[in-house]
Amino acid sequence: MSRRHPPRLARLTSTLTATALVLTLAACSSGDSGSGPDSGAATSFTWGVETEPASFNPFLNSQDAAVPILRNLYDSYLYLDGDGVYHPWLAQSYEISEDRRTISLTIRPGVTFADGEPLDADAAVLNLERTQDPAIVESTNWAVNLERVEKVDEYTFAIVLSEPDVRVLERLASIAGSPISPQDFDLGVDELKFGVAVHGTGPYAVARYDKGQQLVLQARSEYNWAPERLTGRNGPAHIADLTYRFLAEASTRTGALAAGQVDAIDSVPSQDVGLFQDASRYSYVIEQNAGTPYTLYFNVSRAPFDDVRVRRAIQKAVDLEQIVRTVYNGQAEAAKSPISPVTPFYDQTIESYLTPDVELANRLLDEAGWTGRDAEGYRVDDAGQRLALPLFSNSRFVRDSRDILNQAIAAAVKEALALDYTWQSVDSGTWSERRESNDYVAWDNSLNSGDIASALATQYSSDPAVGFINLGQIKDPKVDQLLAQGQQNYDLATRREAYTEFQRYVLEEQAYVLPLYVLRNSYASTPEVTGFLFDPARGNNWGSYNITKPA
Repeated sequence: MSRRHPPRLARLTSTLTATALVLTLAACSSGDSGSGPDSGAATSFTWGVETEPASFNPFLNSQDAAVPILRNLYDSYLYLDGDGVYHPWLAQSYEISEDRRTISLTIRPGVTFADGEPLDADAAVLNLERTQDPAIVESTNWAVNLERVEKVDEYTFAIVLSEPDVRVLERLASIAGSPISPQDFDLGVDELKFGVAVHGTGPYAVARYDKGQQLVLQARSEYNWAPERLTGRNGPAHIADLTYRFLAEASTRTGALAAGQVDAIDSVPSQDVGLFQDASRYSYVIEQNAGTPYTLYFNVSRAPFDDVRVRRAIQKAVDLEQIVRTVYNGQAEAAKSPISPVTPFYDQTIESYLTPDVELANRLLDEAGWTGRDAEGYRVDDAGQRLALPLFSNSRFVRDSRDILNQAIAAAVKEALALDYTWQSVDSGTWSERRESNDYVAWDNSLNSGDIASALATQYSSDPAVGFINLGQIKDPKVDQLLAQGQQNYDLATRREAYTEFQRYVLEEQAYVLPLYVLRNSYASTPEVTGFLFDPARGNNWGSYNITKPA
């Protein structure tokens, strides 16, 4: 299955298609077995990036934008391709039992952590047992069907489940499931959570970290266990000294690349793409992300969004395609489903549903009893209560012009429906307080996930142990049934059937969400840089393992 891109994204610049192809071929050339930097290649490389990881511990990362940094430090047992098929990586092989309840993995001999400790079955079992502890992990929802993990022999271990669960495979293929050195579990809780002192099996190790400024990584000379089917090579990373400079301001990143202070930048501002269209001076690459798009989740547990008519009215009120095109200068695609169009289970037949119909939207609000107007012209009910959607976004996740997007949507919704839509960025503490007290009417979120089962369970399951960010407060037996069908089967056809029905039910029948735009990763660099490699399942940068540039 090829990765889906709308025509306008495939032609963002005159160099995009050619550049992406050249860089992918350079990354996947099978002729390079690799033993370190090529002759005549530079040994240092500097990124200018938007997001600084809040934690360098893979178990605790909740920032999609931090994954390309952490992937340099941590490997996974498996990796997932763009068709939904899992392949070995740190595991040289894996098997699923006939009853689908036991997953057995055999680890490649010779893999070591950055502190020199070996990765064997003992280390794997320790990691999987300790990462069921909510005190040191972001989420334990992957383990709800886990009965036990057991050592079979020196390099083989088995995961025994009470029920089949494809999310365990996704965990084994994700950053969150990456093993760390057994010695690191002896660190204090705070040090373990922060993660700078944690050791992975990745191609790099941390050499220096200056909070708020930069992260310096050093290539591991002994690294020789890359997933060759994906990377096209093995051996140490090409770049010996890798630096990430944290440049949150878009204009600062753009200026740093233009001034030659960095070799590449991520999160290229949409308004600045034109600066990098000259192929003789720059290369520009973009890729859409899998998982769930940036989405507005209506809190169905409280008014006014406990009424499906109100939810559906907002879905039909505005032309999101035009708004997204304007805000992102044609560099992003409006979302049309609860899941990303590059996910293997995406249902294209659903795309017409969000076609705006302002007349229908206003009629729905009238039927729901919001017929009056207050002194400022906003809709009110018979009691004089204003129809309002105050959106509070956690500042930790406000990026990629989401503030501008929500302000544009708010203005359009106000004009179309006389609904008081407002947007405000709040600190994490304030947001947590609102979450705990259910003091919000909607929530904005996106979740980049290789396997859609994990993202959907986290955001929609009614089981609090699983749906720990189900902040739409959806308690729907049919949703739970479709989630179970999708995650308890490893057969792609069966899963596709479940997720097709899920998309239609959640978006059309119940109007639980308003998808806004499809996430994407973009990178600009000097033209001689090669080796950008994208995660075929997630769509983000696969670290910097294959990157190289002339000296």
